[in-house]
Amino acid sequence: MISRPFDEIKQLIDDYLKREYSATSEISWSKSPSANLGDISFPLFNIAKEVKTNPIDLGKSIIATVTFPETVKEVSLQGGFLNINLNKKIFALTVLHSILNQVNYGQSSVLSDKRIIVEHTSSNPTGPLHIGNFRGSVLGDVLGRTFQYLGAAVNTRYYVNDLGRQIAPLIIGYFLLKDEKVEPKEKGDLWLGKIYASMNTFLEIQQLKQKLKQLGMENIGINSLYLLNKDDLNLIPEFLKNLSEDNKEMNTTTNWFKKLSRVQKSLKDRIPEIYNILSKLISSQVTNLESVTNEYVKLYQEGKDKSIVGKFREVTKMALKGHIETLNLFEIYHDDFDWESDVAWSGEIETMLDILERENYLRFDDKARLLENDKIAEELGYKAEHSINYEIPDSIIVNSEGTTLYPCRDIVYHLHKLEKFDANLCYNVIAKMQQLPQLAVRLALYGLGRKETADKIHHFDYEYVSLIGRKMAGREFDYVTPDELYVLAKDEIKSIIENRGYSKDEQKKIAEKIAASSIKYHILKMDPQKAVAFDVKKAVDPNANSGSFLQYSYARALSILRKAAEQNIDVQQIINAIQKDKLSIEKEAEWELIKLMEELPSVFVKAASSLRPDSIANYAYSLAASFHKFYDACPVLKAENPVLVNTRIIIVFAIIRCLESLFTVMGIDALEKM
Repeated sequence: MISRPFDEIKQLIDDYLKREYSATSEISWSKSPSANLGDISFPLFNIAKEVKTNPIDLGKSIIATVTFPETVKEVSLQGGFLNINLNKKIFALTVLHSILNQVNYGQSSVLSDKRIIVEHTSSNPTGPLHIGNFRGSVLGDVLGRTFQYLGAAVNTRYYVNDLGRQIAPLIIGYFLLKDEKVEPKEKGDLWLGKIYASMNTFLEIQQLKQKLKQLGMENIGINSLYLLNKDDLNLIPEFLKNLSEDNKEMNTTTNWFKKLSRVQKSLKDRIPEIYNILSKLISSQVTNLESVTNEYVKLYQEGKDKSIVGKFREVTKMALKGHIETLNLFEIYHDDFDWESDVAWSGEIETMLDILERENYLRFDDKARLLENDKIAEELGYKAEHSINYEIPDSIIVNSEGTTLYPCRDIVYHLHKLEKFDANLCYNVIAKMQQLPQLAVRLALYGLGRKETADKIHHFDYEYVSLIGRKMAGREFDYVTPDELYVLAKDEIKSIIENRGYSKDEQKKIAEKIAASSIKYHILKMDPQKAVAFDVKKAVDPNANSGSFLQYSYARALSILRKAAEQNIDVQQIINAIQKDKLSIEKEAEWELIKLMEELPSVFVKAASSLRPDSIANYAYSLAASFHKFYDACPVLKAENPVLVNTRIIIVFAIIRCLESLFTVMGIDALEKM
């Protein structure tokens, strides 16, 4: 664990309570809610109850008997709380020494015995990353960075979802265009997103027309299987309107038609360069898109047709390249990429299914094979161990056509993933909507007799994120990408700094670094369990809780040291000569900042243990805000006397060290000038 100056005080009190009262529990401490109540407080109620005495009497005995260290100036008792006032000079010296003697302040080896996998992002290769799955990228990245800063061996992995049925229409459309020598004029993943939205719409229109035939509509789709033409737009509503009101499929089909009518018009208007070409090509060259889609899916899952494998891999690699470019723009990187198709082709899925079937944990309905999650959880103790008092739904893992679904492949993947890295722990950073599939993987591992492996796996879930004023739907090519946010943020920053005397090149570099860091920070600072509405202006506002505010704080601190050097002040000599009698803590702003800097190592540890990377961001903001209060209240180079000048220079140097550690863990760029 991280050793803090307060730990010695706590240990002395614990030792006394154990020795004199035979106490078995330990006392706890917290920051005092008010400066009038001291710097830290020890509540005595619980421990007094255990040793069967009055909290006031217990407090008096502690004050009278315990010899406190020199970091303690005064001990008082108020309402059952033991309040500690610290010796400012000695405490400050302890904290500042710790910061100055550690280049990466807060870095430690508390997790050095851990080997941790963090899997995150794993977006479908049907288009660009959007801010929904990008939230997982940010959270996963900072979680991994935090573990690593605390000494763990960390392996970040990206699971390439190349077997989803939705990819097949994209492949068909991509090669229709490629054969016509229609090349992308934009980032590859964005190009694929347009193709996917178009092809998916064609496929759905075909499926809608098949449904209308089943409902009795004649001559539907004869001239336009994949389009809703003028006749369709007139005749389909009339046909649906005349269906019997007790027809359960009437409302569903009507809503489906309305959605596709809207999407078709939207795509024609927004991406005509793709949609119009593809509509002609598919109408003339593909007799039955649904049939071809099913064939492609089947052949790729089997992995034996080299032509089909080559097509899927080419398109998936193009999408993945775009995802990697976006992530790297935000200083987010992966160590390994695992392909879902490799898992399917390994031959181990059937072996796994045979074991689950032999253990009677699979059931068959008329359409599919299902994993009996509740039965496993009940019989193998998962419910009791995790205090689950509800019925866990079954999971379909093989569909009616005999095709394995992604939860099925996930089971085998997790066995290999943990073995590859010899991991103690595995965190899957995946949206909250995936709770049941993630639970099903762990329960399947229980059913396979791999409880030890299952217990290493944890689902780090998070809620939805959106952009104010925009909706997102990948199948309609209607989403917000991190790349788009990056451009918006850059433009906003340029408008803020354009009159600050920077050259065009300096403006560009500053805007790029602030944009990336501010977007990342704005997502990070939110509680992962709460939905987020992204606001670009707030994200880059240097006067708000933003990444740019942190970067500005760092640049401001550096400017003080630059000015000191210009005045021939030897900062390094001052740091080297730091001693108790050469410190002067005169103002509350200095004291509050020093106490807050002391917390940084424990902030990292708590964030890792509680899986709350957002707490790091919010601590960073508190620290930066405290520094600005110090800056306003405590002149540094114009302080009243040399001791104050030296003390405040050391504090400024210390805040720079703290911010550098925080930036490293959050993946934020440090700027020397803003």
